[in-house]
Amino acid sequence: MLLENCLGLGAKVKYLSLPDLSGNVIIEKNVWVGGNSIILHGVTIGEGSIVSANSVVTKDIPPYSIVAGIPAIVVKKRELYEL
Repeated sequence: MLLENCLGLGAKVKYLSLPDLSGNVIIEKNVWVGGNSIILHGVTIGEGSIVSANSVVTKDIPPYSIVAGIPAIVVKKRELYEL
């Protein structure tokens, strides 16, 4: 819906009224996020995951994954060893 708003000086400003579609971004424990990465709304990054620099995360990331790219895809799964 396009709305008009009159300012006191006689100038008219038009702006677009859009619904709020944002969601929570959940970053679990022991996650590394590289510089200049973008995480979109509603995404969960699983525990122990690594997001490489300059990535755009558009979907949930499973735990212990390494992701990279635009859009970010899983390039490797981390393996944990018990001592």
